Amino acid sequence: MKILELCLSPDLGGLELYMQRSAEALKEKGEVVALINPKGKLRRLLDASDIDTRYLQAGFKALPLMTARRLARLFDEWEVDVIHSHWGKDLPLVALAKHFSKSKPKWVHTRQMQITRDKKDAFHNFIYRQMDKLLVITQLLERETRRRLLPEFADRVSTLYYGTTAPQRLLDEDEREKQRQIWGFEADDFVVGLVGRIAPYKGQHLLIEAVKQAQVTGEKCSALIVGEPMEEYYLQELKQKAERRGVQEQVKFLGFSDNPQDLMQLCDVMVLATVEETFGLVLIEAMRCGVAVIGSNRGGVPEIIDHGVTGLLFESENEDSLAQQILRLKRDPALREELARAGKEKADRKFDIDIHYQRLLNVMTELVRD
Repeated sequence: MKILELCLSPDLGGLELYMQRSAEALKEKGEVVALINPKGKLRRLLDASDIDTRYLQAGFKALPLMTARRLARLFDEWEVDVIHSHWGKDLPLVALAKHFSKSKPKWVHTRQMQITRDKKDAFHNFIYRQMDKLLVITQLLERETRRRLLPEFADRVSTLYYGTTAPQRLLDEDEREKQRQIWGFEADDFVVGLVGRIAPYKGQHLLIEAVKQAQVTGEKCSALIVGEPMEEYYLQELKQKAERRGVQEQVKFLGFSDNPQDLMQLCDVMVLATVEETFGLVLIEAMRCGVAVIGSNRGGVPEIIDHGVTGLLFESENEDSLAQQILRLKRDPALREELARAGKEKADRKFDIDIHYQRLLNVMTELVRD
């Protein structure tokens, strides 16, 4: 089976990284070609890999007829069995190219974002007629997507949860304490971590307020905030906020990390404070490290965290609710350990990266056999 991983996005974020990881994983199962934007940021990753990478310059017009005919010829020349697309703006191009192609390869699209409006007009009707499978990353997104499409396409939509790798290493207690000291934490600090882009919707400001509330109650609590700022001004606002609230010594900003799971293991609890996260990959990364997790109770997070069983949920955008859940776990080490144990068991069983790609491959294989 020959798989074409296609993503013409010029950017480099979670969507593009998933495309790159998909190409890496699926080439172990069969023949993979990656087709990307020659001017996109994804190129520097794929050019450094051993993936067979090709390039297509597209203008991203609503009806890119010339590019679609060229892409259709590539489908036929390369004898593609399955197209796996990722970027929403590629949909019209791929739909037209499949329509023009002689070989009519199967088409699977992975959608990571919410659908915010109905897709029942003639334009989208054409696109989804060409698409053989639409994979979404949560059951909530599946229900919403089915509602937004014409009923005849509902059975083409199904959920495929993300997966993540196990940590490269699990730190023993001695190593963990040494690393905590390196980053300036004291032995009795209760460290709450948050990994993600520094941006208002990610909720770092809520964690700073929660640290302040813990201080007011006499509890010793620190925050470890890991991530690259989307805008430098917001990072400075967060630092100023910590200073105004008198917790600048308790809040540490570490910037971007290419191995966040090592840092997660230094924390007593990991928090996802995003207003509404479609999935919440950092949660399952932390769970696989054996760290207790707290997440906002919106979006796809409740499908990862079973409240009181594999983690705790707090009311989205509510700093008081977040502080309550953090203090609950600080004051009840037995509960924290039980949530961490159960969370790791669930993540290892349900959100393993190898399981994810085997299920993706099964979807493709079944389509080709039909």
